[in-house]
Amino acid sequence: MTPTTRRALLAMPMLIPALARAQTAPEQREVELLGVRDPQLGMQLAVASHFGMFREEGLDVTIRWQSSGGEVMTIMGGGFPIGIGSQFGQIGLAAQNIPVKIICGFADIADTQGVVLAPHTRLSHPRELEGKRCAFTQGNNSPLMLKKLGQRFGFDETKIRMINMNPSEGVVAAARGDVDILLAWQPFLHRLTTLGGTLYVVGSKLLFTDPVTILPEAEKLLFSHSVMMATEEWIRTKPNTLKAMLRALIKADNLFKTDRPRAFGAVQEVLRIPAEPLQVMTEANKYGVLIDQPLVNSYDFTVEWALDIRRIPTRLTAASGISTTLLSQVDPARVTWRPQA
Repeated sequence: MTPTTRRALLAMPMLIPALARAQTAPEQREVELLGVRDPQLGMQLAVASHFGMFREEGLDVTIRWQSSGGEVMTIMGGGFPIGIGSQFGQIGLAAQNIPVKIICGFADIADTQGVVLAPHTRLSHPRELEGKRCAFTQGNNSPLMLKKLGQRFGFDETKIRMINMNPSEGVVAAARGDVDILLAWQPFLHRLTTLGGTLYVVGSKLLFTDPVTILPEAEKLLFSHSVMMATEEWIRTKPNTLKAMLRALIKADNLFKTDRPRAFGAVQEVLRIPAEPLQVMTEANKYGVLIDQPLVNSYDFTVEWALDIRRIPTRLTAASGISTTLLSQVDPARVTWRPQA
């Protein structure tokens, strides 16, 4: 054995870890990400950003905060590679043949949407919703809650007078008595309850029963999730970068669950939301960086709604819209649903 060969062999144990790190290192260190200043969509982003969790994973992440998931969808439609939104963001983009996939869910946000009775409204049975004036915002699937409520309690939801307005206007209209119920999402539901309204139902609960009825997953009035989306090009060419982001977001998710007061302060500071409505919204969400059956339920539910109102031309499937590969490689236990072969 020559001295050169001997030195090479002695160096091998030190080279192997270095090679492994090189194989898993992010392909791109500086990353821009579309986020939303909303705890339904931005909790994990806020915590990870505040506590330097992206830096711990070798990334320099700049979050471009938007006011809604709709804005994220529009910008990603122009080619932006990574963003946070709802399942409809991916569905709407895929319907336009834009190659974007969901790479994880962030939270089950169904309970942040619901119905609040105006201060003057009293009901002894859900069928008394017939004939009532309902403030709602056109363009989202929340009216399906009334349809499913009607199916459950035997009334005709088409006899509810739907009046289109933005949620802030809906709160004012209900408080003044111009409408009888508000169909909206947080924090607008909370705002009306502080003015004397009564929370009636949310996605998975009937609050007018005593005790409150918690609906089984399959019987929920609404299915909705916040998700992380990435282009197929990034999934294919920059998997290590995306996996580093997922690891940071999992750390943030774990911190929120194990030390909520500490995480809550970070969320409040980064998202710039007052403590009281933030508390209401975070308590309504079921957080988890996951790919599971509830996420798929939200996907399928939204596809049916989008087809029904002709927002998309053809049926899409969760198998085509959700990529399980990256999260499976980061933490297999967080992936409990996989497309059938």
